[in-house]
Amino acid sequence: MQSTDSVKVYDRHGELLYEKLDIASGRKSYLNLDDIPTHLQSAFIAIEDKRFYEHSGVDLRAVFRAIWQNVSEGEVVSGGSTITQQLVRNIIGINKERTFRQKLKETIIAFKVSKFLEKDEVFELYLNSIYFGGLAYGVEAASWQYFNKSVTNLDLAESAFLAGLPQAPNRLNPFNNFEGAKDRQLSVLNAMLSNGRIDQEVYQSASDEYITLKRGAVAKKAPHFVDYVISYCGSNGGSDCRSNNGLNRIDTTLDYGLQRRVETILESDLTFLSHLNIENVAAVILNPRSGEILAMVGSVDYSDSSIDGEVNVATSLRQPGSSIKPLLYAFALENGFKIDSELIDEPVQFKTADGLPYSPKNFDLKYHGKVTLAGSLAQSLNVPTVKLLDKLGVRQFLSVTKLFGLATFDQNADHYGLSLALGSAEVKLLELANAYSVFANNGKRSDVRALLNQSVDSYSVLNSDTAKAISAILSSNELRLPAFGEENPLKFSFPVAAKTGTTRNFRDNWTLGYTDDYVVGVWVGNSDGEVMQGVSGISGAGPIFHKIMNILHEETGTSLTVDSHISLPVSENSDSHLRRGDDDPQDFRIVSPFANDVYLYDPSKSAGYQKIKLEASERARWTIDGQFLGEGDSVLWPLTRGQHEVKAFYENLERRVDINVR
Repeated sequence: MQSTDSVKVYDRHGELLYEKLDIASGRKSYLNLDDIPTHLQSAFIAIEDKRFYEHSGVDLRAVFRAIWQNVSEGEVVSGGSTITQQLVRNIIGINKERTFRQKLKETIIAFKVSKFLEKDEVFELYLNSIYFGGLAYGVEAASWQYFNKSVTNLDLAESAFLAGLPQAPNRLNPFNNFEGAKDRQLSVLNAMLSNGRIDQEVYQSASDEYITLKRGAVAKKAPHFVDYVISYCGSNGGSDCRSNNGLNRIDTTLDYGLQRRVETILESDLTFLSHLNIENVAAVILNPRSGEILAMVGSVDYSDSSIDGEVNVATSLRQPGSSIKPLLYAFALENGFKIDSELIDEPVQFKTADGLPYSPKNFDLKYHGKVTLAGSLAQSLNVPTVKLLDKLGVRQFLSVTKLFGLATFDQNADHYGLSLALGSAEVKLLELANAYSVFANNGKRSDVRALLNQSVDSYSVLNSDTAKAISAILSSNELRLPAFGEENPLKFSFPVAAKTGTTRNFRDNWTLGYTDDYVVGVWVGNSDGEVMQGVSGISGAGPIFHKIMNILHEETGTSLTVDSHISLPVSENSDSHLRRGDDDPQDFRIVSPFANDVYLYDPSKSAGYQKIKLEASERARWTIDGQFLGEGDSVLWPLTRGQHEVKAFYENLERRVDINVR
């Protein structure tokens, strides 16, 4: 029997954050096969080993298919592992390295196991040993981990959801990646349907069912950070999760004193933002040189299920808006542009990959004529930024973002298009904050780390002069002044580089910035993507960022070293260029929503509080699914589940987008 000694998680100063069962044993509760719901058993067999009760521990059909794939690729890319083979790895401890030698060893032992154990015995052992993430081993432990109830009480939808997690328990952790876990659940249900284990009606009902994650109350300090550490240690087998102070101790990089001060700021400021339909806020603080996480607040209230409090927004995908722009401007400086290079802010139209017109607009809906590169970045002008990306190339910029550590841009250039320059592609707050560390650290990036004894790699991303130039631009209140005014939350009594971001429809807003010693990232919004009431990064996340930076400066005297030799010309503002781009009726368009937008509907909330704004560039007549909705340049529509066709009519013009509510 394995040890159940506890593991204690500490902050960098020895403060106990959490105590948990040992990494090697995790949380376990053994159940007899008869006590495990039949639909859960069927889900596992359908997705993992549909011929489990027919083969002798090894599915030769799957093996031959895997051999063909492996020979074709020249390496082991497919294993054809059966439930019995997986049990061998889980219980007996066969090395998980994907080599031909290990697969052969696993296959031989699986044959032997099948001779000595009945199928039901193998299946029972498997279901009680499989790893689900979060240090939960076995279906009963996993059910309590993610649903706070016994596996005997799971319905089909929940069972299929659970059965999908073992494929990649760390990546599919539903508290961090609900969409990924949900997609995997649909794969399980599809497999059950294909194998005749459920019919179409049952499949549809389970697919449409709203999955509610719920975990029992836990006593954790910095709970999102602790979850992050536990997830890392679980997925890496605990190899670097031990300190030199003992086998059962994990020493982390977190500064709990700083963490508490940040939590207090977030809780306090949210009360002033709640009337603007804002329910959540998240923040991270990093050391730019070491990559150490010093503070991580994933939501304002971990225990509040109404805001999906357990979901760590710091590691969740959200659109960054203009906070992505410094990376593009750094790329431009690395490729021949200068801080005083002239850019033209005037109406422009591009063609998207599918042939549709794309005409970017500035946040103030004005054009500013000739501007410098430095002025364009500092004032966050959209049109010159998109033109800059068009000149540099989307594909090339995607390669640059990977150097900055953004791992979520995994589609091709046509998928993103030029709107990538304005933050249309999703990122994680933690990764974007670490990307800003490149500027704070003179062009070098270290991988994010949460453990004091964790080894990390360091990378050279930018020329140090480029990093210094970006820092000079982002710390210049003079350059920001035309767009943000003299007094704004990014103005400090000491040098700080900062950039805001606001996404379309005000779903997310951000402020990220840094000094020589700290990188701070703040996100404000709603976990379910519901729109805020006109809150931008400067008015939402900006004041919170300002307070965090002030306490860091008060405690350590930190500030930014700005190169005084870098000349920063103030951009020109020419009123002769202030004109709207929608004077031509042919420019009539639906501003919001965008085509194929996905909205999340919460059935536990009143429909009257779940509305989205339909907005056009001109006063229009609106229909939804052919039914008249209203007239105006914007109207509100209560969310209803399903696929919907939104149409706007202006004079003789008609515009249409399709959206999805689920």
